[in-house]
Amino acid sequence: MLTDKTANGEALTQTFGSKEQLSAVRLYVEMNRTDDIGPFSLMTNFPKKIFSEDDYEKPLDLLGE
Repeated sequence: MLTDKTANGEALTQTFGSKEQLSAVRLYVEMNRTDDIGPFSLMTNFPKKIFSEDDYEKPLDLLGE
């Protein structure tokens, strides 16, 4: 499940399957954000990891290891 706050404080929540690619999460954020401030990065909270372009085609279950 993705729960995140945009730059304007709005919460985005959506459930994704573990086999879905990170690109599905990125697309969801792009289509549903209302802050429209510009580019954004996807990252984990702990340990902090900022995902790269190479990560977008990987399934979520592999990124959580």
